[in-house]
Amino acid sequence: GQYRPAIDQKKGRAKAWNIARLSSRENPLVLFTLLSQAAIGAFATVFVGAQLGLGDFAAFSRHSGYVPLTLLSFLMVGFGLFMSTMHLGKPKRFYRGFNNLRYSPVCREGLGIALFMAMLSLHMVFALPANTIFDALFLRLFGTGSASVIAPDVAHMAATVCGYLAVPASVAGLYYMNRCYRIKARPFWDHWQVASAFAGNALSLGALVCGAAMVGSALLGGREYQQTLQVCGSLVAFGLALEGFGLLFHAKAMKTGEHEGGASHYIQCTTFGKTYILRNLLLGAALALACALLLAGAGGAVALLGWGLIGLLSVATAVIGRALFYVLVIPTTMPGAFFWKNKGFEEHARDIGLANMPQVGIVPHAH
Repeated sequence: GQYRPAIDQKKGRAKAWNIARLSSRENPLVLFTLLSQAAIGAFATVFVGAQLGLGDFAAFSRHSGYVPLTLLSFLMVGFGLFMSTMHLGKPKRFYRGFNNLRYSPVCREGLGIALFMAMLSLHMVFALPANTIFDALFLRLFGTGSASVIAPDVAHMAATVCGYLAVPASVAGLYYMNRCYRIKARPFWDHWQVASAFAGNALSLGALVCGAAMVGSALLGGREYQQTLQVCGSLVAFGLALEGFGLLFHAKAMKTGEHEGGASHYIQCTTFGKTYILRNLLLGAALALACALLLAGAGGAVALLGWGLIGLLSVATAVIGRALFYVLVIPTTMPGAFFWKNKGFEEHARDIGLANMPQVGIVPHAH
């Protein structure tokens, strides 16, 4: 009289690529989550580093390249949010997403991201007077410096306050982004690995964006950038390690799971088996190379080439992993009533003879 669900492995254990099947209607969410996490990480890295008084970061915050980096972060999260809106059934009704802030993590995620964008945009505006290129352009257009509009000290203080408000807003958005997927109806997602993946991507991708901007600025200005490589490289390595740590425990939990999460893991290891292995190898290679460069304290062209390769590996890992995250999930309830549109159940019902019962609604094979 006891029933324990088990994974039906009648499809075998053969591994395949199925790269084309990684693309799904959830592609806008792949872009939204990755871009917003990278933007959050990039801004937090440079802003917090400057506030902590780290030499390279403090110098870059006063450099003309700082505002373009904040603008890039704003555009990244803005484009991601736009793609997320286009994913809705009725994009023009996007404002309804804020109607249930009391209970819905989706609403709170949207609010956190919106507040982050608002504070980031104000931070960028108040940082403009300290930008030498902007000030020179302002002087040419209006015949006076930007100091005539707002005092440099006031602008700096306002930019700092907005930056301090943007960081907790981004953390709140990232936290509720994680909570959106921690639901019982999706066992494959209902694991702390979601948080480790999102936080890990924010650290690794954000540090890569920030590091690329700062190193590029240093090269153009003839300045040292070793501290930038060490700090951003450490964040990249930690983010990759955090993501890999979560994936190990997630695979262990799903492998023995007696629920739809176990079925998702079975599909991951078979239908997408080779792609899954490739993602893991890319992650391991990026982490190993990052640790090697950090321990060696490498600099110059060799270090730049190495970190460039790590960047490519990390982006490929993130895109493949996030695509798998969406295409593999199997809900505990099927859309379209009980069993209709569920091809897996139809096949199973015919195999065991359940399709011979008219009330099931499955047409048995005629021969």
